[in-house]
Amino acid sequence: MAEILLGRVLAAHAAGLRPMAPALDYAAEACVALRPPHDMFHPATLEYRRWYRADGTTRTQPLTREALSLRLAANENLSMKEARARVAGRSRALPAADQAWLIDRRSTPLARRPLNQAEYLVLAEALDGIWQVSTGSSHVECVNRRIVLRVVAALGSLLDEYAASPFKIAALSEVFNEHHLAHLRRSIEDSRRAESDSGALLAGPKAWFAAKSARMRAEHQLGLAKSPAAFPAMQLSGRALVAVVGGRLHTFVDGRRPGVRPEPTHVTFG
Repeated sequence: MAEILLGRVLAAHAAGLRPMAPALDYAAEACVALRPPHDMFHPATLEYRRWYRADGTTRTQPLTREALSLRLAANENLSMKEARARVAGRSRALPAADQAWLIDRRSTPLARRPLNQAEYLVLAEALDGIWQVSTGSSHVECVNRRIVLRVVAALGSLLDEYAASPFKIAALSEVFNEHHLAHLRRSIEDSRRAESDSGALLAGPKAWFAAKSARMRAEHQLGLAKSPAAFPAMQLSGRALVAVVGGRLHTFVDGRRPGVRPEPTHVTFG
């Protein structure tokens, strides 16, 4: 099973497809592939409008989150921020990139079909299992471990969006994270070179903005990967107490207000 899934990853990558989407499961695929019956929702609901036009005719593909937000903002005189919030909370619409990936996945032959969340986790579990059973010092077991390390490194290098390590074995997680972060950094550098390339400028502003967008997206993904270390959780050294002082609420920790320098103590000698 692991060999089949790995073969699909490599075939999808060779075909220029996003080989894996760890965040997209079968439920997300159903949001795109399973059209609800016409009378299941009221025409005023967002889920109805996602699948059907105002005259009741069926859409070839459901509206994406972005497209549905635009229509909602225009029809109900809402800000885009409020429209996006309503669409996210009251419909099953997916972002355009995810919906396109899922549609392409269904139309791709099985031999090179990208992996969704469930298949990605099955592959990770299989690699964990191979590592665990190869605990001896025989030649075969050492070779198995080297193969597993190469595969884990390749998986980390193929993901353009940040994904937490799916491996339970610490050694495999370390290799995955190392290559995944290195890949995200390379993406940033490649995008920066494309921004400064004279060819992109000659091709017009669209090429330049596409390179800039790719670079900003990669920087965002790298920020997600590094956020736990960059922004550690605040640790309180003592018990927090909230009290009213001078008509205002103040928080005290160990008898002191955080961020306020204590007043100097004056000692009088007699």
